[in-house]
Amino acid sequence: MPELQTAEYSFYVYDATTGQVVAQSPQKSLTPASVLKVVTTATAMRLLGPDFRFKTRFGYIGKIDHKTGTLKGDLIIRGGADPAFYSEYFKTHYLGVFEQWAYQLKQLGIKQVDGDVIGDASALDDTAIPGGWIWEDMGNYYGAGIYGLTFADNMYRIHFQSPAEAGEPTRVKYVQPETPGFSLDNRVVSSNKNSDQSYVYGAPYAQHQMITGEIPKGRNDFVVKGAMPNPPLEAADSLRKVVNKLGIEITGQAKAVFTGEDGEFRQMAVEKSPKLKDIIDTTNHESVNLFAEHLLREIGRKVSGKPTLDEGLKDLKSYWQDRGVYLQGFYQTDGSGLSRSNAVCTRTLVEVMLNMYRTPGDDQIFFNSLPLAGKEGTLKYFFQGTPLEGTLRAKTGSMERVRSFAGEFTNRNGHQLFFAVIVNNFSGSSYEMGKQLEPWLLTFY
Repeated sequence: MPELQTAEYSFYVYDATTGQVVAQSPQKSLTPASVLKVVTTATAMRLLGPDFRFKTRFGYIGKIDHKTGTLKGDLIIRGGADPAFYSEYFKTHYLGVFEQWAYQLKQLGIKQVDGDVIGDASALDDTAIPGGWIWEDMGNYYGAGIYGLTFADNMYRIHFQSPAEAGEPTRVKYVQPETPGFSLDNRVVSSNKNSDQSYVYGAPYAQHQMITGEIPKGRNDFVVKGAMPNPPLEAADSLRKVVNKLGIEITGQAKAVFTGEDGEFRQMAVEKSPKLKDIIDTTNHESVNLFAEHLLREIGRKVSGKPTLDEGLKDLKSYWQDRGVYLQGFYQTDGSGLSRSNAVCTRTLVEVMLNMYRTPGDDQIFFNSLPLAGKEGTLKYFFQGTPLEGTLRAKTGSMERVRSFAGEFTNRNGHQLFFAVIVNNFSGSSYEMGKQLEPWLLTFY
């Protein structure tokens, strides 16, 4: 293939039925992109368990004056590092939670809160962005930061109106949700291209962001997704609005804290996340970076009692090292694969999957989380009309000059095959390279 003339690539194919390596290249340590989620989600499934749930707590600090119906203190959302809290992927799960909490205040006879609504994000440290994430990514929805109180996928939407002619300035109609103190510098112009070519630039906690690039011309409501700069603050403000709407006056404002709040916390409610197996299913089907990063930190909490990036990375590697998985050239710097500093050999990916396959109970749950070829998620448009459609399951990976697959399928002889392939620094688009890899994988069917 001419696209591979200056590229680096690695592959590994293993027949679990015969116990033999079917094909392998020299094992090079390459940038994996999102196939790294195979390692992160498999580790989380093992260490946390498929039925594990995160918990978000609601309560207050202060005292209630029952005579006047006044809470003299603050309302608290105490985050439990739940990646799915109010996520669009789990809308029905969290439907009406804030309304329920507000109604509980009403039932206690509270008519006024002399204090603030606080989003407590102290369940994680304030290092929201892993090392290695580039400036071009971190302001966009797929590069959203990781917080002890994550809210609504840590994402906001910019609604644009673009003129009929290309090359003209666009107008921001509104931003949703509205965040206190947030401002956006719009430098986006209209384009003849029929796709989003814009990028949001912004850092965690910075309430001023900039967006540049192009969007299609002649659109009345074109939506671009950005990363919330302060999700704990947004969660607190959203609850404040709901409580106000119920007729309870709040004299203070929405705030975010990252080191815990002072005073005795009086818990009123606990909201549990969906089960971990469902979060992992979404993580792998939709390749959600935010979810994978939360899982990595929870691994650190489970093993070492320290929910940090560094502890999660250390405990993950130690887990697979203890199980004899090939870890030469394994350099992991985040949980999602968004960092270009990640590097892994394809043999490592295959051996992690083999370990899951050989453990009763884990295999079906885990492999069902991988998209089905030609049918689901990031693999929906691959292998259509081939014998592997509806048979092959795999995690995909894609970024500029990176394309990867890791998964399994049953071949025509009934043998269970596990495979991984990574290509770096090829010419052409990532999608085109993925299509070029289809016939190669079909040779093993």
